[in-house]
Amino acid sequence: MAHKFASLDADITSRSRSITKPGSYMILGQADRVNSKLPNWRDTNAKVMTTPVLGAKFVEYEMFIQPGGGTKQPVNDGLQHFLFVLEGEISFELAGQVHELTVGGTVWLPPNQPYSLTNNSGALTRMLWLRRRYIELEGIAIPEPIITNEKNVEAMPEDTYVEKHLIPYDNELGYDMAFNLLIFEPGTHFGFVESHIMEHGLYMLDGRGFYYLNGDLIEVKKDDYIYMAPFCPQYFAATGWETGRYILYKDVNRDYIDEL
Repeated sequence: MAHKFASLDADITSRSRSITKPGSYMILGQADRVNSKLPNWRDTNAKVMTTPVLGAKFVEYEMFIQPGGGTKQPVNDGLQHFLFVLEGEISFELAGQVHELTVGGTVWLPPNQPYSLTNNSGALTRMLWLRRRYIELEGIAIPEPIITNEKNVEAMPEDTYVEKHLIPYDNELGYDMAFNLLIFEPGTHFGFVESHIMEHGLYMLDGRGFYYLNGDLIEVKKDDYIYMAPFCPQYFAATGWETGRYILYKDVNRDYIDEL
């Protein structure tokens, strides 16, 4: 009698590249992420990539919005939001104005800025969506929304690579989060191993390479997602033949005394 699992591929588990090490890091390959349905969204699947269950202080999703899909009602949850279009296009409405976002479209919103999203195109739209509580500073104004495209943001040298700051946090303490787009030519790598208080959510946009994470050297490629906990030692080296790019979240500009 044949075993009931005999028809399954023998290498089904070995093909998974996902790793979860609580308190350190997590890698989620695109093939291993599962769909979820979220309230207030129609014709949309969400792949949840980071939540406080991991110990993170943010939630990040990869949203798959079908033609005609989007929000059912304006989003207004008291959190700050970041959106980044990976594929397709989306109509973004804020304060009565509609902005057509294409690939690379970037939005940062402070709390209490109701907005709506609709995919009015005839094709799938894929988008990163991150939410986090905003930490106010006494005497520091909360910045105005940002609506732009990464193509309009200047790339600046940083260590051994170049970097686009999609949120201008360097000289503005009002921002408590950063989203940077890092660009590596093949063979480029970090100048040192980093280990710091900031946690990260990282999405590989293009290319491939090796990521060193808390003693493990792991090959990563386009569409991989990585969560890094605070103080996780980290290092990246780009390999292959095409330019590597990833978009990286981190928390910035706040005193960590609140952790006591």
